[in-house]
Amino acid sequence: MGRSHDPDIAEVALAALTEDRHSGRVYDLTGPRAISFGEAADLIPRATGRTIRHVDITPEAFVERQVTAGVAPDIARLLTGLLVNVGHGAGGSVGDGVEQALGRPTRSFEAFDTKAAAAGHWG
Repeated sequence: MGRSHDPDIAEVALAALTEDRHSGRVYDLTGPRAISFGEAADLIPRATGRTIRHVDITPEAFVERQVTAGVAPDIARLLTGLLVNVGHGAGGSVGDGVEQALGRPTRSFEAFDTKAAAAGHWG
């Protein structure tokens, strides 16, 4: 989950669509650190007061569930590979794309999580 969080992505998208200085630029949008789905599942209850848990299943079981739901096997395997990499923080390099685009550091997941909970978005 090293990817940047929604407010950062939205702000960079808005800037890229409305400011000429972004023309032709490519930004690697990440958070300040990579976290796993399990870490996120541990952090969200702290902000919301709700109980949640992340249940990790095997890649094979995930593919099987997708195919059962009608996803083509090749697509299911592709999505599972992405899920495994992102879900465990693999390849979780962090970049400075948000800072390049907006002139400010990216927000942490904890900051995003707390703000989202206060706004009622986890409800």
